[in-house]
Amino acid sequence: MADNRSALGKTTDAVPFNDKLILLAWAIGQTKEQILAHPEKYVTLSTYFRFRHLLFRRKRGWPIAYLTGHKEFFGLDFIVNRHTLIPRPETELIVEIAGNEIKKNKANKIILIDVGTGTGCIPISILKKYNGAAEQANNITAFASDISRAALRVAKHNAKIHKVKITFLPGNLLKPAIHYLNLKNLQPTTLIITANLPYLTAEQYAAESTIKKEPRSALVAENNGLALYEKLFQQLRAVKQLNNQTIIVEIDPDQSAMLQTMIKKNFPTASAEIKKDLAGRDRAAVIWLS
Repeated sequence: MADNRSALGKTTDAVPFNDKLILLAWAIGQTKEQILAHPEKYVTLSTYFRFRHLLFRRKRGWPIAYLTGHKEFFGLDFIVNRHTLIPRPETELIVEIAGNEIKKNKANKIILIDVGTGTGCIPISILKKYNGAAEQANNITAFASDISRAALRVAKHNAKIHKVKITFLPGNLLKPAIHYLNLKNLQPTTLIITANLPYLTAEQYAAESTIKKEPRSALVAENNGLALYEKLFQQLRAVKQLNNQTIIVEIDPDQSAMLQTMIKKNFPTASAEIKKDLAGRDRAAVIWLS
């Protein structure tokens, strides 16, 4: 048997110490702080071998989020697995922008649609933070779509954990949500669409080893990474009955100029703005249609 200190010390330096600590905490079922506070506590043999197996997979490139099955986003814990993209801190910007739009339209009936929802982290975080607040009393009806039914199962699980109501729809981008709205004759006074669609190029994907275990289909798109946004915009152009629309999309910083050209082509009269992330890089585009 080994104690916490020796378990961490005997592991290979190919895995950073903080990664080892996270994985040991997960294997034991304790927090990192508890392990550091009690380095003398013994680890059972079965736990030690579980820990070693986690390290073995970590050395081979498996993200910690997939090994533990969890990832924090916007202060909330989300279930993740190999069918979903791992939520990134920079995506929290979409939640913040959507929250600002909700506050601006607090007197209106709002429909929120998250396209390509993955874990559901974007709409769930928006509802947890902004729906039911004093200034926005339960005025948001939320939908989320994804072409992957496996991802939708994860998103539904996360919505249940966080006790938010979202209608999840399988299908291609915006199409299933618009079909549902038309079917139910739901007419919002404000429509907010969020999307963190695949936007990497094949070359970017090939050059980045840290993302190889994540689903390629959730990361890579053609047309310089903007093919799915082009398709989303085309679908939006066909939706004439929905007014007062705000579209918020995440992009790669290098796509800023190309996306603005695409917006101008598809929505000549729209207003648009590029928002920067905490690192000061172009990260999200906001498009206002009226």
